[in-house]
This record gives sequence, structure tokens and C-alpha cells, in this order.
Amino acid sequence: MRKYFSVFQFNLKSSMNFKVDYLFSLFSFVIHVFIFNELWDFILKDKVILGYSRPELIWYIIMGEFLMYVVGGKNYKKISDMIKNGDVANMLTKPISFLKYTLAEEMTCIINLVINFVSAMILGTFMAGSLKITFFQMILFFISVLFSTVLLILIQVMIGMLAFITEENDSYYFVISKGMLLLVLTPLEFFPEVFRNILTFLPTTYAIYPVGKILVHFDISNSLKLVVFQLLSIMVMLMIVNLLNVKGVKNINVNGG
Repeated sequence: MRKYFSVFQFNLKSSMNFKVDYLFSLFSFVIHVFIFNELWDFILKDKVILGYSRPELIWYIIMGEFLMYVVGGKNYKKISDMIKNGDVANMLTKPISFLKYTLAEEMTCIINLVINFVSAMILGTFMAGSLKITFFQMILFFISVLFSTVLLILIQVMIGMLAFITEENDSYYFVISKGMLLLVLTPLEFFPEVFRNILTFLPTTYAIYPVGKILVHFDISNSLKLVVFQLLSIMVMLMIVNLLNVKGVKNINVNGG
């Protein structure tokens, strides 16, 4: 475990060198939120739709956008490139797990999480006003943020490791990311019942939806259920990436790289 912590530390220090560039990239975050602020302001004014007021919808969108920016959109490319160019075969000659190495490397997005959270709080307060949050709500909110971050990392790792099977995986990324973007911009309640029933079974839903829902529409029983579903989704995603890793490593060992 110590060697994977060393990987995490090294990549954390390396990522710190590029934070100025990352901070400037957050301008697109602000632009997206501003556009939807104007849109919902025009549509709703002082009305409420499906239990959501304009400020609540803006906070929900801000939370979704904040999460989508935590894990780099193209992080899966690093993993798939390692598989396609043979770096993973070289790694397997060393006493290190490719899956654990990848997860340790991706966990460095914790810096992005802190930066994005501060930016989201400032932006949300400026555009939608402050929210009244209870202590228990705050605890569940932060647990949900942590689980969402882990889920987003696992989704990127899964897409990257699909290169073991199909080699090219850009199409998977675009389909999955656009599916999650729908939930960033629109709460689950806004979808037709058929789509809503499908979405409730997808791990990608629990990477985005619970954080905003817990923040703006807190209900103890429903919030606890969402957090439990997040945990179950993490377990499912861990099984999937582990299966992809085992299958990929086995193929490399059989075929000799």
C-alpha cells in the first residue's frame, strides 16, 4: 500500500504545477452556470416547477457542474494510451498492480475537488443566494460529494480499461459523459417516468444526482437512500473495473504483451 501512496504523492505534486491553467479552465464552468441562470430566470421567474424554485435549480446545476470538473474529462485517455502503446505490459513486469496504480494516480483529483467546491460555493451564493443547511444535511452532503468523486474516477477508469477489449473507446466516453450531462442540467424528476426508471439503475446517475438533491431538497430518508445507492454503485463499478483489469492482464500474459 505504501508504494501506491507514493504514486499518489508524486502525481499530487506534479498536478500542483498546472493549477493556474486549471483555474482558467473554470471560466467555462462559470459560463455554463450563467447561461442556465438566465434560462431558468426567464422560464420560472417566481414560479416553482416539480418542487424546484429557480435558486434551487441553479444550486443543483452548480453542484453537477462542480462534480463534472473534478475529474478531468479526458483522464480515461491516459489509461487507454498506456494499454495501447504497451506501457501496461512493462508495468506488469514490476511488483505493482495496474488497477491500484491507476486508482492512486486518479485520486490526485482531490485538489480539483477543493478548488471546485470553493468556486461552486462562491458562484452559488452570488447567483442563487445562500442556503439554510442543517448539520446532518451537511454531513450527508459531504459524504455524497466524496462518493460521487470516487464514482466519477471509477467511470473514467472503466472507460479507459475498455481499451483492453475494443482498443478504441472514445465513443464510450462521449455516450456516458453526455448521459451524465443531462443529469447535470436537469434533475431526475424532470424526466419521463420510463427514462426515470432506467436512470435509477445506472451508476452514472448516482455520480451526479444525489449531491444536488441532498443540498436543495433534503429529506432524511431519501437522502440516506441516495447515499446507500451511491455506495452500492461504487461496489458495482469496482467489480467492473476489476473484471476488466483481470481480463486485460490475462490477455497480455497469454499473448506476451
